[in-house]
Amino acid sequence: MPLVTALITTFNRSAFLKKAIESVLAQTFRDFELIILDNSSTDDTEEVIKGFGDKRIRHIRHEPMNISQARNLGVREARGEYIAFLDDDDEWLPHKIEVQVNFFERAAEDIALVYGAFIKIDSEGNELGVRRPTLRGKVLKGLIYQDDFTGSASNPMIRRSVVMELGGYDEKVVSGEDWELYLRIADKYRVDFTLDPVVRIRSHEGPRLGDKLLDTARLEIDTMARYRDIFEEDKRLKSFYLQKIGGKFVRVGKAETGRGYIAQAIKANPSNYVAWAQFLLSFLGQELYLRFHKNYLSYKKRGCNSHEK
Repeated sequence: MPLVTALITTFNRSAFLKKAIESVLAQTFRDFELIILDNSSTDDTEEVIKGFGDKRIRHIRHEPMNISQARNLGVREARGEYIAFLDDDDEWLPHKIEVQVNFFERAAEDIALVYGAFIKIDSEGNELGVRRPTLRGKVLKGLIYQDDFTGSASNPMIRRSVVMELGGYDEKVVSGEDWELYLRIADKYRVDFTLDPVVRIRSHEGPRLGDKLLDTARLEIDTMARYRDIFEEDKRLKSFYLQKIGGKFVRVGKAETGRGYIAQAIKANPSNYVAWAQFLLSFLGQELYLRFHKNYLSYKKRGCNSHEK
């Protein structure tokens, strides 16, 4: 039985998929299987996979399903003690599995997830910067603050037994499904990291799964309910979440609902000046609000990139 199961989820991205598969087969650690979960692709995905002719590859073409369902299918099919997902547009660095397996072999049994630094790349594969990990140990509150701590599902390696114990991915969650699982892991176990970069994560200009704003808002609302005690103890965190939720509703044209959440954010933390700005901007109409939001994100992105390079 292989020690590690690598799992690629894919749909109609054969050009990117080829590089993703190559990055798995190029691993310095060899005791792994590769399961490719194909969400009924209609391009030449099957031909690309057959072209490798590697016995460690299992191609599972399944009926259309959401990403949480596909990930659960992969977990059920996996034979490895450790599992690691790879999105079809990302690429592992050659030592990724080796570094994380070695870390697990030295770690305490309550370490359930190991991740590493990651390199951001653009759609053409050009490097944009490196982001270093910071959260380790009992990190539940840290994960609630920082929902992109791994950068992508392509980064962590997880004990399969832990995922099974927790019931796998929540199949009702269709945006932020990885983060939701990581929260449940962190609520019971510890996580750790290696400073080695382990993956190249691709950035796209076009729409992605995470752009399903209302799905994301609902997950944030559910998170506030599930971890109510943490939010009640930290009014700044509570305000931050209510502000985020409200902003998403305004961005999809539900300004009145959005203002309700933003007003709650201001009440929880009157010094949340971003929430005040959002509240006022919400009266200017969806188009202007979206323009200000885009400019704000560009400003934040420039600041992040200057720190990561």
